[in-house]
Amino acid sequence: MILACPACDSRYDVTGHQDGQQFRCQCGTMMTLHEPKQAGLLMCPHCGGGVSPTASRCQYCNEELLLKACPRCLSRVFAGHKHCPECGTELDVAAIGATLKDRPCPRCATAMRARLVGDIVIDECSKCLGLFLDQTAIKRVILDRAQSRADTLLGALPKHELSAMRPADKMYVKCPICAQIMNRTLFAAGSGVIVDVCRAHGTYFDAGELPVIIEFVMQGGLEEAHRKDLHRVHEQIRRERDELRADKLQVSLDPLVASHGTGGALVDLFLSLLR
Repeated sequence: MILACPACDSRYDVTGHQDGQQFRCQCGTMMTLHEPKQAGLLMCPHCGGGVSPTASRCQYCNEELLLKACPRCLSRVFAGHKHCPECGTELDVAAIGATLKDRPCPRCATAMRARLVGDIVIDECSKCLGLFLDQTAIKRVILDRAQSRADTLLGALPKHELSAMRPADKMYVKCPICAQIMNRTLFAAGSGVIVDVCRAHGTYFDAGELPVIIEFVMQGGLEEAHRKDLHRVHEQIRRERDELRADKLQVSLDPLVASHGTGGALVDLFLSLLR
């Protein structure tokens, strides 16, 4: 069973724990496990037909059904729904575990401390000032783009200038959750920030990078990067189309050039005008 924190939406696997047991979230919020709420009739996630919560298959589309509980309101739902029909909570969010441990900073291995800023949990390193945000936090910052949330984060984050990586620094760092090497990637065209990403768990930002990213996003940087990407793709398609057209024309003119040798210069001139 998965239990969601009501404050920051972090998910925990509490399978096997007793009803009424309390858990402390990484953000400090206390959570209580309750038995899932019973339902009289549920909706099949495949066809939308009404199905009994005890059914193992849908009587309308014959798809197999797996019953589980919503991590937020604990209502009964079938696996396959993207959101809980009762409270609207997103269901397909990975749990981060049932036990809480200090996460090591990917850059310097110092134990990071979790802090709740608004409705987002950030893991902070007190030594190198690096920050780790899990997938839920990244989604809220990057996709939701709420100005109030951005202002709250910018006000809470330490002020630090971006600095070039020193020769002694590690180029590639490990995810603080799964310990796998993270991917170094440019956040977006025009952002000027290279971040370390674990697709399964979250993103690590060196000191000073997250404020730059937040301002970049809030000023429409992602949309501009997307427009540039589309323009680059269109230009590439146009060039390839023109090259293909010229190649086909060359093939069709080759027999003519072979039979009329004196026309070669004119053909070359014509082809050069097409390119």
